Amino acid sequence: MRKRGGNKLKYQVTKALKAIDKIGISKKDLRDKGMETGIHSTKQMEHALSTCQNFAEWLMSEKGVTDLYQLRRAHYREYIRYMQEKGVSVGHLINTETNLRLLQKGMHAVSRKKGFKPRVWCPRRRMIKSTMREKPVDRSITKQEYERVLEKLPESVRVGAELQYAFGLRLREVANTRAGHIVEDGGKLYWVAVPDRNAVNTAVGVTKAGRGRVAPCRPEMEARVREIIRDRAPESRLVPVTYNTLKSAYYRADLGGSHVFRHSYARDMLKAELKRLGVEKEGREIIRRMVANRQEGLRKDSGIRMHERELYRQVNRAIDTVHGYLGHGISRSDLMQVYMS
Repeated sequence: MRKRGGNKLKYQVTKALKAIDKIGISKKDLRDKGMETGIHSTKQMEHALSTCQNFAEWLMSEKGVTDLYQLRRAHYREYIRYMQEKGVSVGHLINTETNLRLLQKGMHAVSRKKGFKPRVWCPRRRMIKSTMREKPVDRSITKQEYERVLEKLPESVRVGAELQYAFGLRLREVANTRAGHIVEDGGKLYWVAVPDRNAVNTAVGVTKAGRGRVAPCRPEMEARVREIIRDRAPESRLVPVTYNTLKSAYYRADLGGSHVFRHSYARDMLKAELKRLGVEKEGREIIRRMVANRQEGLRKDSGIRMHERELYRQVNRAIDTVHGYLGHGISRSDLMQVYMS
């Protein structure tokens, strides 16, 4: 039989993580207001619960810990070494450290509510550096590859792929897209999600953390998108199948995940933005140097000379513009390296 301590640990884990449940609240908005952030999506909560419950199992079985508030830094370090010995990926280790730090933040919230001092058991510095992560792979596809993918997909799924390719949507976003999410402004089409939960084109339950977003349509896809929304009521869903059906169909088509559409959109929209600014070639070189700096653990502007500063600022504005289309925060050099380098 399982000792009662195991149940207590799992209860404490759940209570701590629920204490920082901020699902549906924008992390960026909280940071801008100088307020405490926490867990901002159901997926993040699922991952944090899974990771921290596994940690609790290990604490009970390997260390005899029966109360989370007995934790010390040694437990944290030993667990990360244990995970390394299991041979998990660097990315998995980084995510594990992130989730353990969320657990500590949640425990602090519980302690404050009870009038107790917080107990610090996470080391100040992470054991696994982000520079140790496997190098990002360019997952974008060419127009010809995109057309070949469409041929492999059932007709009921194809419209989802087309909308993802056109607007750089996440899989869950496209599965929940209604005709009202696509609006015309100045003769151009945009995918628009707003924070108002009562709006037809609401972001709530659609975008990550329910954040509002505007994403322009690829110019070459506008005619096809107009066909898709023609004679459709604003509240009607445009994709006739579920999220899981889309995901399964992509898997059977050997697509390698739905993010290929977001990667392709990001790279092509950045190229268009740099071209609009007239700095495509030199802008690409600046990005290459920014990525190299990050991989070496340096500031991303390391080595940027005074006469290059205006170009550097232009490139960063272009990157942040595309981050906005994708629903990312600004100045995310980690995501820039993944999606646009």
